[in-house]
Amino acid sequence: MKYSRLFVLILMVSSCDFGPQPDKTIEIIIEPEKQSLTNQSIDTIIKTLQGRLKKIVSQYEVVNLNGSKIQVTAATNYEAERFKQYILNQGKLDFYETFKMEELTNFLIEVNVLANKRKDTAINPLFDLIKSVGYEGEPILFAVEEKDTAQVKKYLSLKGAAYKLPMKKRYIEFLWGTKEKETGYFSLYAVKKTRQMQPALSGDVVINAFATYGGLNMPVIAMQMNEEGSKKWEELTGKAFQQRSNIAIVLNNEVYSAPGVSNGPIHGGQSEISGDFTAEEALDFAHILISGEIPKMKLLSFKVEEIK
Repeated sequence: MKYSRLFVLILMVSSCDFGPQPDKTIEIIIEPEKQSLTNQSIDTIIKTLQGRLKKIVSQYEVVNLNGSKIQVTAATNYEAERFKQYILNQGKLDFYETFKMEELTNFLIEVNVLANKRKDTAINPLFDLIKSVGYEGEPILFAVEEKDTAQVKKYLSLKGAAYKLPMKKRYIEFLWGTKEKETGYFSLYAVKKTRQMQPALSGDVVINAFATYGGLNMPVIAMQMNEEGSKKWEELTGKAFQQRSNIAIVLNNEVYSAPGVSNGPIHGGQSEISGDFTAEEALDFAHILISGEIPKMKLLSFKVEEIK
C-alpha cells in the first residue's frame, strides 16, 4: 500500500519532460479586468505566467500584444479546459481569523428584520433561504443553495446592515465556501480583517508548495512559509489554539477549509490546504501558488489546434 501511494506521488510531481508529448497548441488572449495597471504591472503578470508555464510545458510564449492584452501560446498535452483554468486562476491565497457562529446570531436576526420590507413577523426573507445552520463554536454561519447565494449577499449588504454589528466586529467580510459534494450547498463564513481591511496573512509568504495526500488519503496542498510568514503563522495558530477558534484558508476569495488548532502554535511555517481537490487540481494549485498571484483576468480569445 505504501509503495503504491509513493508511486502516485511521484507521478504527481514528475516533470512534463517525462510525461506524454504535446498533442495540441493552445492560444489564449487575456487582459486584466481592471484597466488601471501600469506597463510594469503587465510585465509582472507576464513573468508570473511564464513561471507557471515552465512547470507544466517546455514550449511556450507569453507576450504583450499591445497595452494590457497578453497572449499565451503553448504546446501541451493538458486537457484544454484545465489549461485555460490554470492560466486564468488568480492564485490569490489568504489566511483569516474567523468569527464563531454564535457571535453573529443577533446580527443575522437584525438583517432578517431589515430585509423584511413588509414588516410582517411571519415573513423571514433571510432565514427562509437557509438550508442548514452551523454549530456553536464553529466558523460556518449557515448554508444555502447556489441559486440563493447572491440574494444572501444582497441582504447582508443592505443599507444600515453594517451598523447592526458591534463596533469591534465591523472589520468583517462574508465569504462562501466551496460547493459541498453531498448536498450541493454553499456554506457562509464570516472572516476578520485587519484595521487596514487586509487578511491576517497573505500567500506571498509561501516559498514552496506541493501536492500530496492528507490524513484521509485525499489530495491536499502542503506549503512552506518564509521566516516572516512562519513567525506570523505561529502567532496566528497560537491565538486560534487559545481561543478555540478557526483559521480560514481562502483561495480566490473562496474558503477551502477552516481548520481549528488542537495542539498549540504551529512552528516552522508549515501548513496544508484541503478541500475536496482532485489530484490534478492539487498539483495545479501548488504550481500556481509557487509562481505567484495575478489580478483577475478577462478571457478575450481561446483557440485550440491539434498537433498532427
